[in-house]
Amino acid sequence: MAPIRCTALLFLCALITGCTAEGTAAMKSDEAGSLYAQTPAAQATLQESLFKEDTAAISNDDMARILAAKLEIPKNSKLAVVRFGQLPYWWGWSEDFVRTNQQIDDDFLGALKQANRVKEVAYLPSLVTPRDMTLPHLRQAAARLQADLLLIYRTSTQSYQRNKIFSDDETRAYCTVEAVLLDTRTGIIPFSTVVTEQFSAKKNKQDYDFQETIAKANQQAIAKAWLHLAQNTKAYLASL
Repeated sequence: MAPIRCTALLFLCALITGCTAEGTAAMKSDEAGSLYAQTPAAQATLQESLFKEDTAAISNDDMARILAAKLEIPKNSKLAVVRFGQLPYWWGWSEDFVRTNQQIDDDFLGALKQANRVKEVAYLPSLVTPRDMTLPHLRQAAARLQADLLLIYRTSTQSYQRNKIFSDDETRAYCTVEAVLLDTRTGIIPFSTVVTEQFSAKKNKQDYDFQETIAKANQQAIAKAWLHLAQNTKAYLASL
């Protein structure tokens, strides 16, 4: 009988120990779950800035509305174009330069007019172009012109020369254009681009001096960059 009692006693102890261990494991599991629920990963995804200085420029509610907004560009839009910054000093050097510049402008606007959703294209007249060329002022000027879209671009050029002893001087010009497309109704910029083009030239007999050669190279680099900008803008509007 003694062996039977010992066996029963051992079985009872094992049963009690198992239940205690199971209860402890369950308690630890609950505690772990409670702790895990308090970690940032388990909390709701942040929907607004936690930095007070951010709301001084724009409220969290307005930011959320802007990011959630769906932009609708009219099918027959009027596109206004404005240059940001000053034109190169040589832009009106001579009659030949003026004629070439006019052709560059015509080719640029002509390419933009072929874009999808664009019915009319024109430069923003200097009479209504604000002195303070900030986005709010430019948007207001575009609205006065009843332009649905405003293409704002800035042109910068850089030339490099290599003087040769037994041959004509050679120059290479690089032109970089930064541009943004502004939706006049909402003030949203749905498209931006940066393009760079280059053009090489040698001094010829028709050039008054090497400075004219450099200016002509810059002029041709600008022409290529503006057409590249027009093609990128057309590609964006075609994707809508």
